[in-house]
Amino acid sequence: MPDASVSFIIRHGVQMNMKGTLIIAFCILSILSISCKSSREIAAGTPRCIYNEIAHNQNNKDWMIGRVEEYQFQNKLVYAFQPDEKSIADGATTIKDADCNILCHVGGFGGPSVNLCNGENFFKTAVLKRTIWKKK
Repeated sequence: MPDASVSFIIRHGVQMNMKGTLIIAFCILSILSISCKSSREIAAGTPRCIYNEIAHNQNNKDWMIGRVEEYQFQNKLVYAFQPDEKSIADGATTIKDADCNILCHVGGFGGPSVNLCNGENFFKTAVLKRTIWKKK
């Protein structure tokens, strides 16, 4: 049976190793969370073109987009670039495909008469899937 001093050293040595491991793990997780900040702001799985457009413009104070939403519309995923309501009261929403091709502009100053996109009322037929990004 080990004496009390050996038992004390073994116990405290293990505690020091566990504390050190926890500190290192905490530091690694902190670094990862800081480096992943921008990817958390833009939803995972966003098409590269849409992602790049948001990432390039999100810190531009003159970019008048308030949020980007993903919709199912006419059997494909499309992306609605919604105007920032704090900056533009009657701005139109730009609808783009995954390759950043503009499909149409809906809403805005013209009201319900300009909700048509490829012959269909976008706001009545499109199904919201998720919000990709929202201005803070």
